[in-house]
Amino acid sequence: MGRVDSLNPFVIVGTQRTGSSALAEKISFHPQIACGWEWTETVPVWRKVATMTAALNGDFVGLPEAERKHIESSLDSSTQWLGFRRLFGASDKWLFHPQYSIKLWWDRFTAHRKWFAAHPHVRLIHIVRSNNIGWLKSKYLSRSSGSYVGAKYPEELRVTIPVGEALSRLRAKDYVDRCLADLAKTNPYLPIVYEDFADDSDRELRRCFEFFECSVQAYQARQGQLNKQASREDEEYIANYEELSSALKSAGLLTAAI
Repeated sequence: MGRVDSLNPFVIVGTQRTGSSALAEKISFHPQIACGWEWTETVPVWRKVATMTAALNGDFVGLPEAERKHIESSLDSSTQWLGFRRLFGASDKWLFHPQYSIKLWWDRFTAHRKWFAAHPHVRLIHIVRSNNIGWLKSKYLSRSSGSYVGAKYPEELRVTIPVGEALSRLRAKDYVDRCLADLAKTNPYLPIVYEDFADDSDRELRRCFEFFECSVQAYQARQGQLNKQASREDEEYIANYEELSSALKSAGLLTAAI
């Protein structure tokens, strides 16, 4: 299968480590929705937007093989909505302002924002992690353990998070989320807070299905809660928790701005 008839397009946007994998997986359990992985993550920078455009129009030829096979196997005659996850890097490597981050240039962040705004029929689900210390914990634990999806972190694992690096990462995260939230002016837009999703995933999924105007009842047989990788409190994983918490509080960065 190289191409399918046009379906209603949507994109899950946000930064990494926000629960987007779990959200995409659970959304895909609805018979009317097919949600791909990060289609363009490994696509060359100069092809990212063009590849996204083609794939949202049902042409999957330009996708990496694993991504193409996954989305093609997710489609059937009941599918009405087609989408994927497009996440943007909140890197600490920037000067003067996060908009000059090399990672955001590599991700074609500005080009994606302009594309979304120019295509107001594309629906956006924006997933945001409100607890910034929890977000940092997830970033550093996943890197330290090499576990990015599903598996629980080792009980004995602890990390020290450099404060300066953390502040730069959070300012980049704040910039990305503010820019994405601004797309509510041009596109159908649904914000999902990770902590709300973790607390009651079925409630937040109902909001998603209503956003897509899909039958909520069609999902009822698939209820279940989100499996978290971390089983303990933030301070039990972060060796310099007090120092980090104090610095973030002073900078007004303990929680996400949106």
